[in-house]
Amino acid sequence: MKKITLVFFLAAFLGFAQLSHAQNLAHINSLELVQAMPESTKADDVLKTLSDQKAADLKKQEEALKTKYDTFMNAYKSKSDAELQKLQNEIQTKQAELQKDAQALDDTRQAAAKELQQKQTELYEPIYKKAQDGINAVAKAKGYLYVFDSSNGALLYLGGQDILNEVKANLGIK
Repeated sequence: MKKITLVFFLAAFLGFAQLSHAQNLAHINSLELVQAMPESTKADDVLKTLSDQKAADLKKQEEALKTKYDTFMNAYKSKSDAELQKLQNEIQTKQAELQKDAQALDDTRQAAAKELQQKQTELYEPIYKKAQDGINAVAKAKGYLYVFDSSNGALLYLGGQDILNEVKANLGIK
């Protein structure tokens, strides 16, 4: 009888320990949190403006290159083979110039993409830090040992407490 009582108390203790341990787990969709933050909307607006500006600049450069190419093609398409042979050096120079301009356009595209990426990092780094600080504050206040991020789809089951609304409240987001 003592063994049965001991086993019962041991099982009850382990069950209680698991239950209390399960209460120390929570989850949050950090992507949803960041998107709800007003700073995120402002950052998106800045990035869209910069992106639109870069796209307009690239379009102008593309149009200038196309005009230059069309002018080149029109200048030589009505020439005879003999005339083209005499102008071979000039044609090669213009072709090299067009290739140089095309490379410059490609370099500008890459620089614009890099600048946008850097600006995004610059704008979002403080937002991510604020979100993380909010998550940490709520987790500490509620006594959670682990908070999982459900935004990446790695969680197969969301059984813990969802603390998104509490973190939003902590950060003053409605």
